Amino acid sequence: MRALLDVEDLRVSFPTRTGVIEAVRGVSFTLGRERLGIVGESGSGKSQTGRAIMGLTAEHGVIAAGKLDFNGTDLLKASKAERRALRGKRIAMVLQDPKYSLNPVMTIGRQIVETLRTHEPVGRAEAKRRALDMLAAVQIRDPERVFGLYPHEVSGGMGQRAMIAMMLIAGPELLIADEPTSALDVTVQLDVLGILNHLVAERGMGLIFISHDLRLVSSFCDRVIVMYAGRIVEELPAARLSDAQHPYTRGLLNCMPEIGTERHPLPVLDRKPEWKT
Repeated sequence: MRALLDVEDLRVSFPTRTGVIEAVRGVSFTLGRERLGIVGESGSGKSQTGRAIMGLTAEHGVIAAGKLDFNGTDLLKASKAERRALRGKRIAMVLQDPKYSLNPVMTIGRQIVETLRTHEPVGRAEAKRRALDMLAAVQIRDPERVFGLYPHEVSGGMGQRAMIAMMLIAGPELLIADEPTSALDVTVQLDVLGILNHLVAERGMGLIFISHDLRLVSSFCDRVIVMYAGRIVEELPAARLSDAQHPYTRGLLNCMPEIGTERHPLPVLDRKPEWKT
């Protein structure tokens, strides 16, 4: 079966006054209609990898790759207009915190309707009906009420569900979720993960789940990519994350808290220069 996404030797760099910062260095992977987790510390390049695929890298950033193919479309050669047509329709991205992602002066319903009508020639009544159905699909109990609310009038969990609804309304083939649960409490996290899991299975989408939470990724995803300093240091099935061999991954696993044990002193990740090469 053909891969939904094929990334080969992806590089993202940012020129600065003091030199070039290489945020992503030679990342390669393929994605089918599955759940792929990308984990690593802040600054490891996982979010910049997602943004490069989405076409949301900052203007001064430089993207290069041997291959960046999305279901037959060469993303490296796609024009800005072609990229805009892809975003939201075929590739969507859920960002970390809805209060920074949703427009504060537009109602939630209007934002979802606008997303749908940007990509499909539907009337307002049909767009509203589908928006309400999508809000119900992400387990919002009173879609009519939430449709008319502004982002500041809903909780973080409900805002994140609304954001997911907006990203899925046009039926994308690939969803990139960048830390979608980090701002939520544990019970709401489980609800959001359940929604994503159900929608991926029901719609046959590919999902890239970016996170720093190894335990969460190991229980939710099918495969895991571990990034350090802009490059992939290890890739393995999520269920076998505890069997990781790279010392960086082992160090991350060792730093996770364990219930019922006292750890003094607390473990510290001892980074090695050779991990960057």
